[in-house]
Amino acid sequence: MTFSCDFSQVPMLSREAGRYPWQDHGWQPLDAAAPAADGAALLQAFSQSMPGWANRLMRWRNRLVAPLGLKTGTAGADAAPERYQEGQRFGVFRILHLGENAALLGQDDAHLDVRLLLQWRPGRLEICTLVRTHNLLGKCYMALVTPWHYLIDAACRRRMAARLNQRRT
Repeated sequence: MTFSCDFSQVPMLSREAGRYPWQDHGWQPLDAAAPAADGAALLQAFSQSMPGWANRLMRWRNRLVAPLGLKTGTAGADAAPERYQEGQRFGVFRILHLGENAALLGQDDAHLDVRLLLQWRPGRLEICTLVRTHNLLGKCYMALVTPWHYLIDAACRRRMAARLNQRRT
């Protein structure tokens, strides 16, 4: 099945999506009985979905890229869902949008801009990653991390879906 993100839930991203040449769209099935997830529930599930091996890779990455001016931070966040707010720091990202069934995270720096869209739809969790590079360092960085992105993204989607399936209304 071909899949591409529907950005209509996030108007700011809908207007900008074409400006991000690197895009990855993935989805994970959810139980039919899984309750709807708002932006805060998606962020909470995401904050708890990073596997230990991926956290170790992120720490290693942070040590390597900090001298180059790329953003560093933890993969998730500690805040409780009722405390999530647009503009708040969330690991390496900022929360750009909290919606009824979506959350948009983003971070820009001199080398690249990243957007991470988490969406709930009946029966599935969707994660879309968009990246725009600005220079050679950004392009080299993406070439190095892309294979790892696919592994981490797939593991996070599975773990997020499991957490969303366990939620009860």
